[in-house]
Parts: sequence; structure tokens; C-alpha cells
Amino acid sequence: MATEQHGINVDSGLRTNVSSVYAAGDVAGRFLFTHSAGHEAAQAVRDMFFPGRAKAVTLVPWCTFTDPELAHVGMTTAEAAAQHGAGNVTVHELALERNDRARTDAEQEGALVLITVRGRLVGAHALAPAAGELINELALAIRHRLKLHELGGLVHVYPTISTSIAMLGADAAYARAERFSWLIRRR
Repeated sequence: MATEQHGINVDSGLRTNVSSVYAAGDVAGRFLFTHSAGHEAAQAVRDMFFPGRAKAVTLVPWCTFTDPELAHVGMTTAEAAAQHGAGNVTVHELALERNDRARTDAEQEGALVLITVRGRLVGAHALAPAAGELINELALAIRHRLKLHELGGLVHVYPTISTSIAMLGADAAYARAERFSWLIRRR
């Protein structure tokens, strides 16, 4: 089997260079998380019985369970700038002190940082209570190539930490609408 520094080489279906052998989880050296290992194992088994159906996941959220939790998914600002050009990247940040739930629970330390390329969400970082819970919505948004202003249109349960996502989405929707202000006749 072919290996590299971080593990066994696999293709997009998690197959090694030995056609009847698949590798998933830590041994494949891709993402060293229990949740991604379990997902990869299920994908590999699916591909064994239905070849070509499963694809290795490249977008894996993670969370460090500190207090507050630190979660991430997608690109960092530097990665987005390197891939798309710095002029196309926008960083949207909301301090947790602006979130009603965080203030109510006296858990105001932290922030939500979203990275967009031409309005499309490509990365997210959350330092907040239950950040591991809210990062999944952002992973789904990245996977489905949603624009940040589209997240502003979703109804979020109030008061929750995830209303910070809605607030940043609403800010993006407002900024987008501002571009068309020239269409409004002023008296």
C-alpha cells in the first residue's frame, strides 16, 4: 500500500492503491476526529458494495471542547485569500456580547467569525458556548454554497447563540440591499 507522511494514500472513494483495500479514519491521515472517522468508514463500506457511489468528505467541522468551545469548518481567511484572492474575501465578525442569549447566561466571551468569497460562505469559526452545536449549520451552508445573506432569511430560535448567524446574515442582506439604493427616488 502506498503511504505518505500522514497515512495511507486513498482516492476520493477511500480506496487504496490495492483495489480491494479501503482505508478510513486516522490510518488514512485525512481528518483525525472520531466523527469524521465514523463517517469515512460508512462511506468506504458503501463504496465497497456500490462502487463509485461514495465520495470522501473534504469538509469536516471540528470542535475543541474548551470553555467556551472553539469550533471551525471550511477555510481560514488566509486559505480563502490564497485560493480566491484577498480582494474577494470578506471577514464578518460578531462579538458574543451582542448576542442576547450570551448576555442572559453571562457567557459573553467569544465571537462568531464567518469568511465569505463574493458573498458565498467558505469558512466559519466560533468561540462560544455550544459552538460545536452551531458549527453544523455553517458546514451545511458551506457545502451547499449558500451566500451569507441567505442565512439571514432563516428563522433561528430566539434566544440562542445561533441567532448570531442570523444577525450576520441580516447584516449581509442589508449591505447587499444598499447596493441598489440608487433605484429609490428620494424627495
